[in-house]
Formats: sequence, C-alpha cells, structure tokens
Amino acid sequence: MEWGLFVVAVLVVAALQFAVWRRLQSEDAGAPDSPGVGDGASPADVSSSTTDDATSLLCPSCGAENDASYRFCCECVAQLQP
Repeated sequence: MEWGLFVVAVLVVAALQFAVWRRLQSEDAGAPDSPGVGDGASPADVSSSTTDDATSLLCPSCGAENDASYRFCCECVAQLQP
C-alpha cells in the first residue's frame, strides 16, 4: 500500500510539472526571441545613451532606463555601453 501511494504521488507531481512546462511553452510560442525591426526606440530616437540623471543609462535597442551599474538592459537584455 505504501508503494502504491508513493507511485501515485510521483505521477501526480510529474503530471503537474508537465502541465506547467506546456503552459510556459505555449506562452513563449508567440513571443519573438529578440526585438525585430521597428520594435521599441531605435538608436537614432535616443539622443543620448545617458539620461539627465548620471545614475541611469538608456538602452540603445529599446530605450529602457537602466541603472548605471547594469551591463545588460533589464527589458531586452541588450548589452549596454558604459
């Protein structure tokens, strides 16, 4: 009886993990891997790589504001120029 409960518990956990994995895969299916042409602000739209505040940087790819200590953008994960 103890082994039967153990096997059922393992199967339930495996089924839940599979369901979560499938849901994550279906949510990522429609999202592009990287920003395409025309997504976000282009480098020409960003007048400066830094904002008025010296403690933040603007991403050249998407225009997101990032902390000055960041090496990669917090939104699109593009490499930031110091």
